[in-house]
This record gives sequence, C-alpha cells and structure tokens, in this order.
Amino acid sequence: KNNWFERLSLDQNKQLCKAAKLRHGGTKKDLIERLLENEQTSQFGPEGNFFSLNVDAIKQLCRARNLQVSGQKFDLVLRILHCDNGTAPEGTTLKRAATQIVSEVDAATGQVVEKHVPKKRKKAAPSASKAYTRVQKKIEAVRQKKYQSHWGSKTHSCDVYGLVANILTTEAIENLTTDPRLAYDIAKAAITSLTDNFHTMQRPGYDDMGDLGTIDSSLRTIAEKVKTILSEEEREEFASWIEAWDNIGEPYGLTMDTQLLETVEFIRGNDGGQKSEEKLDERKLAAMPTKLDGGQDKSDGNNLINENVKNDELVH
Repeated sequence: KNNWFERLSLDQNKQLCKAAKLRHGGTKKDLIERLLENEQTSQFGPEGNFFSLNVDAIKQLCRARNLQVSGQKFDLVLRILHCDNGTAPEGTTLKRAATQIVSEVDAATGQVVEKHVPKKRKKAAPSASKAYTRVQKKIEAVRQKKYQSHWGSKTHSCDVYGLVANILTTEAIENLTTDPRLAYDIAKAAITSLTDNFHTMQRPGYDDMGDLGTIDSSLRTIAEKVKTILSEEEREEFASWIEAWDNIGEPYGLTMDTQLLETVEFIRGNDGGQKSEEKLDERKLAAMPTKLDGGQDKSDGNNLINENVKNDELVH
C-alpha cells in the first residue's frame, strides 16, 4: 500500500475528510483521492520516502499548536485538522497540552503580552521496577518494523546497550551519593533485565557506540561505592548477577575486553579484584588467531565483536 490513507478504514478516512472540511461521501477510493489532492491533508499520506512525515514529526506539529501528543498517528492527525479548521465535533473539547501563562515583552511593540506555553513535566523519579521494564520493552521492540531490515536489525542491540548504559549513568550513578541503595537496585534491575531477556535479541553482537564499555565502567564505579553498605549475602548476589551478564555475553564476544570479572572479584574481596588466572587464560586462548591454509591468520588483529551462528542464519 502506497500511502497511509489506504491502511485506514472507510470511517477513519471519512473522519479526516470532515475534519478538513472536504466532501465525505463516496467510496474509500474517492475519499483517499480527496485527501491526497488537498494541500492540508496530502502531507500525511506518503510513507517511506524523503517527504513523508513520521509520528515524531507529527507530534512536533501538535506541540506547535499546544495539542496533546498522546495516541496513534490517526489521533494526532485528526487533532491537528480539528484545530486548524475549527471542526471539532460539537460538545467535545479539543485535547490540548497542559499550558501555563507567561508574560513577556513584545520586541516589536514594547508591550507586555501573555503567551500560553506548554508546562514542563516533572522528571519521573527513577526506580528499579521502571528500569527493568524499560530494558525489557526495548529488547522486545526487536519486532518493530525499523529493526526488520538487514541494516536495521544491526541497530537493535546498539539501542539496547545504549539504554542500559544510560540508566546506569543517569539514574544509578547520579544517585550514588544521596541514595546508594537505590543506585544499586537500579543497576541490578537493568542488568538483570538484560540477561533475563537476552534470548529475545536477534543480532546481539553489535555495539557501534561503545556502550558496553560504559556499562562495564559504571558497574565498577557502583561496586566501589556500595560494597561497604551491602551484607555478605548481598555482595554475593551482586557478584552473581554481574557474572551472569559476563557469561551470557561472552559467547558473542561482548564481555571479552571488559573488567567485569575483576569487578566480581573486587565485590567478593578476592585479591583486590584481580580476574582469576584460569578464566583469563581461557579468554586469551579463545582470542588467539588460528591459521588458515598457507599460514595466514584468520584474525585481522582487531578486537571485534562477533555474531554467533544464530545471527548468521538471518535472511540478508
């Protein structure tokens, strides 16, 4: 289907025509033709090209009119058309964003004028449960259309690791001084959600923005701050969920160059946080290049994050 209007029902197209003050009788094909020919409504029809408006762009149009930005694309477009044409159904109130009156001096006239500007929402207080759910939803978003193409599928894991890194730095670490217990709980929730839902990810071997390094260093920072306030049982639990992330990411090469195992040993109080020699030797052996026929190394000498067989089975 070439345009968005074709995916709407007959009734939805009628509503758009009414809102734009267009004739709304006839077949669905007739309604779509009118919507595409009208300068005001045609901008919402195209999809998948340079001139198409995505939902974020349409939300910006709503914000410019102090309209609410909740709902599906159809709700947003209908809201804009009702606002611009004064066609909201009788007895209904156009959903507007919460605003506040601000007085300012008009530069042209020098007079004081009052303007309605959107109220700034208070930032929601961080919590462990929210952190877990956000990571879970981001991983499950792999089913979204933007991640279904060959190149799009490679960005999903980057988005996931970016979110986890952001949660650790902006929610956990920012609360380390005022509430280290909350910081620990948020970090635990984010990493646990990552490991619990990791199997849902299709191509987890991509980290183009280096967020895995941020996750690694953030966990060490949190460990150094909260270790003394945790009980022995809690420290072991802390070490265990970091170890679980290390174990699930290692087959993909995600944790090979991290200090996660040193952090685990630090939490447990073993040897000042040095990685066990046995584990270190295993990783060095796994990272060694093997010889191809003719004596050439398979490895190019770089520490690249690789995908496993499961990811190579995707349709390219």
